This record gives sequence, structure tokens and C-alpha cells, in this order.
Amino acid sequence: MKNAAVNNAEYVLENLTRTLLYEGYSLYPYYRSAIKNQKPIPFGVVFPKEYNEDNQHAHSIMQTGCIVEGIDAVINIRVRFLHLITIKIFQSENNTENFQPVYSLKINNNFYQCGWQTIERKIDAGTLPVAGLMKEKTIPFHFDKSEEEELIYDERKNTAGKKINFISAIEGTIMIQTVPLKDLDNTYKITVQILNNTPIESATSLKRDDILTQSFISTHTILNAENGKFISHQDPPEKYKQVINGCRNLHCYPILIEADDTTLLSSPIALYDYPQINPQSSGDLFDSTEIEEALLLHVGMLSEDEKNRISQTDEKLKTMLNKVNNITPQELMNFHSHLKQKEENQIVNQNNNV
Repeated sequence: MKNAAVNNAEYVLENLTRTLLYEGYSLYPYYRSAIKNQKPIPFGVVFPKEYNEDNQHAHSIMQTGCIVEGIDAVINIRVRFLHLITIKIFQSENNTENFQPVYSLKINNNFYQCGWQTIERKIDAGTLPVAGLMKEKTIPFHFDKSEEEELIYDERKNTAGKKINFISAIEGTIMIQTVPLKDLDNTYKITVQILNNTPIESATSLKRDDILTQSFISTHTILNAENGKFISHQDPPEKYKQVINGCRNLHCYPILIEADDTTLLSSPIALYDYPQINPQSSGDLFDSTEIEEALLLHVGMLSEDEKNRISQTDEKLKTMLNKVNNITPQELMNFHSHLKQKEENQIVNQNNNV
């Protein structure tokens, strides 16, 4: 039974974290040529330190402060964020190796377009004894740059163009420190900082859209405790209120995930403790500005050509479209019936109280 509970907690955490990581990832009507999708509009960006020095609004640090209670408590700390992939398209001149940059290219009913995607980055700081972190612990991480080139051929197998996916190198540091709290036995304040140390050139001349390729996007911190539990920031017991107020959180909001209070998620998106994804949800739709029922109807009204263009430019959006295409009329009606049932129950309760 314990293993089942652990697995369920991990499932809830993974689903919730993934949903938050990709919130606002792409907006309806989803295709990259739409003005609002040509550049990412992300939450939780941690910019390079050198860029921050000339652009104070672009912070280069995210900090989580929280309280954990427990004898011999140990914690596991993980950081997750998105790393931009820049996509460039080139067209061949007369089927030669001479290429010219273009915005889009359609070959053999396949659509290629300049733009961006993301790759998810995960850093695991490992399991650490809380009492052993009095001295600040530093965990550096680094991801190399990469460039993948794909030649595009026409129906005669002649070179028609090429696609280049480019990822910039980035590096950062996770800094962890705990402080025992006076008058509260076996209770510690934990501070976790995420810093972007990526070296950049010409920081003063770079625009925000350019520097995003070297930034941590949608940055989240996850803490798990063994032999201990975290204290709620939103509804702390009376004896913890003062120390909770002393926790400093920069650009993120820590929340409790499960009722046993052993998992804390620090997100750039503010939520209540113990959030849940609606079981009726059809999955990630990414667009943070729409009601899901309305969005499903809107996506269903896209032409087949639009759907093909969307699915061929981003694998995540292709997966989303496949889910939407498989929604049954009954599942769509359930969005209405659920609301109707709640209204009927309210009317019955009101009548019973008369």
C-alpha cells in the first residue's frame, strides 16, 4: 500500500509539473506564423547574470525558501526548466549545396518553418541530509551547445533545402543551505537558489528575444523530504507563522503537493496548496487564456491544412492535436453535463434548506 501511495504521489507531481512547465507554451491558433507564437512568452525565466547587470528587470536568480520539520530529515532537490531550440530553414538554389535562408518551405506536402521549440532540462541534486547542509552546498550544471542539420529532399530525391536546429550552451548553479531554527526542535529553514552563470557576449546590445536562447525558461524547483515534512506557506500552524514570514522567495511560489506534506513544488505560477488537475481535462492544450471546452471547439474548427502545418512544426503540438482529434462527442458534452449536475445539486440543496 505504501508503494502504491508513493507511485500515486509521483504521478500527481509529474502531471502537475509538466502542466506548469508548458503553461502558455503555444497559444491558439498554435501555428508559428501567428504573431503571438513567433516568440515564446514564458513564465519563470532565469536570465544570464551578465545580461541582468545591464537589464535589472531580467533577473538571473530564482530562490525558494521553506521550512522542513523532522528528526534525521533528508531532502531530494530537483530543478526542471525548458531550454530553447532555434529552428532555421534554408532553400536550395537549383538543387545545389548553395542555400538561402527562407521563412518557410513546403516540399512533398511536408511543411517546414523557422521558429522555436524546447527541450526539457532536469538536474537532480541528489538526496542530502538536512542537518548536513549548514555549510552552503554548490551544485554546478552545464549543457553543451548543439547543432543538428537535416537535408530536405524533393520527390526526385534532389536536395531542396535544409533545416537546422540550434541549441545554445548554458550553465548554472544550484546553491543549497539550511539553518536550524531556535526554539523549534528539529526544524530547519532551507534556501535553494538557481543561478544562471552562462557567459554571453555583448550583453548591452542583446535583445530580450535573443537572450532567451541562453536562459532557463519555466524554471521549477521540487523538494521531497524523508523523515520530515514541509510547512505550508499559505496556512502555517501558529508556531510557524513568524519563521514562514522570514522565508524569502524570489520569482516563485512554494506549494504543498500531497496531504502528507513531504513534497513541495516551487513554481513561478501562483497556486494553492494541494492543486489538482481536473480529471475531465483532455490533456495539455498549452494556451493559458482559454476555457478548455471553448479551446477544444476552436481547435476542432481548424482546417486540415492548418492542423498539418501545426503538427509538422512541433512534436508536442502534434501530440496535442491527436488528443483533440480523438475527443468523442460524449466527452465534449461532459463539460456541459458536469456543470449542469453541479447546478442541479445546488438547487436541490437550496430547496432542502427552505
